[in-house]
Amino acid sequence: MTDVITLGVDNKNDIHQEFIDISKKRVLIIEDIGEMRLMLKSLMTSLGYSNIDVESSGQSAIKRILEKHYDVVLSDYNLGGSIDGQQILETSRKNHSQDHSTIFIMITADTAYESVVSVLEYQPDSYLVKPFPPAAFFRRFERVQKQKKIFESINNARKKNDFEKMESQAKAIMTQHPNLASQCLKIIGESLYARGRYKDAKSHYMLIIQKNKNLAWAHFGIALCELKLGAVVAAIKKLEHTITLSRHFLSAYDLLADAQKSLDNLEAAQAAMISVLEVSPRSFERALRLAQISTQLEDWSTAENGYSRLLRLTRDTSHEQVEYYYDYLKCLTNMMAVGSDNSKLADKFKRTLIRLRSFGKTNPSALSNSFRIEIQQYLTRDHLGEAVKSWKQWNRLIKSGQASPLSDAQKHTLKKRLGLL
Repeated sequence: MTDVITLGVDNKNDIHQEFIDISKKRVLIIEDIGEMRLMLKSLMTSLGYSNIDVESSGQSAIKRILEKHYDVVLSDYNLGGSIDGQQILETSRKNHSQDHSTIFIMITADTAYESVVSVLEYQPDSYLVKPFPPAAFFRRFERVQKQKKIFESINNARKKNDFEKMESQAKAIMTQHPNLASQCLKIIGESLYARGRYKDAKSHYMLIIQKNKNLAWAHFGIALCELKLGAVVAAIKKLEHTITLSRHFLSAYDLLADAQKSLDNLEAAQAAMISVLEVSPRSFERALRLAQISTQLEDWSTAENGYSRLLRLTRDTSHEQVEYYYDYLKCLTNMMAVGSDNSKLADKFKRTLIRLRSFGKTNPSALSNSFRIEIQQYLTRDHLGEAVKSWKQWNRLIKSGQASPLSDAQKHTLKKRLGLL
C-alpha cells in the first residue's frame, strides 16, 4: 500500500512539473477570424499553456516571429492580407528565427492545401482542415509533440553546429523508427553538405533517388552540391527537374535564377522569377528581384510590373523603402522615353510621387531625390515648363531646410538643363 501511495505522489509531482514547464512555453496564434482565435486560445489554455500571443495579420505575425522564439505556432493558411501562413512558415525557417524544436501547425479551410503540403519545400509539422473537433486537434498536437521529442537530440546538435552528431543521431532514429526515414535522410544530407563534404552529400542524394526518383528535395540537394562543385549546367538541369516534380519548391527557382545569372543568362534568370511569382505572388523579395533583373535587361514593362507589385506588398509595412519608389519612378521615366503610353504612365508617376513624398516627408534627402526624378521625367517628355515649376518648388524646400541642398556644380548643371542660365 505504501508503494502505491508513494507512486501516486511521484506522479503528481511529475504532472505538476510538466504544467510548470508548459506554462513557460511561448505560443503564437495567427488567425484573422476572431471566433477561431478564441477557440484556438481556449484549446491551448486547456492544455496548460498560458503564455499566448495572438495576431490577426501575417505582417504583424512575422514581426513577432523575427523578434522572439516561440515553442508553438498555430497559423491560419489564408490570412486575407498580403502575407499568408505559408510565407510566415517560410520566413521563420529561412531566417532561423524559429528553430526545428518549434511546433508549427497550419490550419486551413482550403482543401487544396492537402494536395500540395507533401511536396512543399517548407512543410509544417502538421496541418488541420477547418472545421475540426477539439479531439482531432488534441490528437494531432500530441502526435507532433512525440515526434519533436524523438528529434530533440538532433535539434540540440543543430543549434551547436555539431553536424557529425546530427548524422549519427539521424541514423539511430532511422533504425528505431523506420516511418521517419525520410526526415532522417534529409538530416544526413544536410549534415554532409554543412561539413563541406559535397561529393559525399551528392552520392547520398543520388542513392535516395535510386529508390524514389520523385523526391524533389533530393534532386534539389544534388543541385546544391553541383553548384559547390562548379558544375553549374548540371545544377541547372537538376533545379529544372526539381521544379517539374514540385512547382511549390520555391528555393529551386531562386537558386535557378542565381545559376543562370552566373552564366550571364539574364533572360533565363528573369523567366525563373516570373515563374516563381506565379506560385508565390505575395513574395516582395522575389518581386524586387524580378524588377532588378528586368532593369538590367532594359525590359521596362516587366520591370514596371515587378516594382508595382513590390510597392503594393511593402506599403505600410516595415519593408517599405524610399529606394523602391526611386527605382519605380526611374522605370516609368524610361518607359516614357521609349514611347510607351505616356498619359497612363504619367498618371502612375504622379500617384507614386505623391506616396513617396508622403512616406519620406521627414527625410530631406528623399524629398530632394523625388524632385530630381520628377524633373528628369518632365524633361524626358519635353515638358520644360513643368520641369521649371518643379525646380522652383524644390528650391523653396531647400531654402526652408525641408529638402537637402545641391552643390554649386549640381545647381549650375540643373539650371543649364532647364534653360535658366
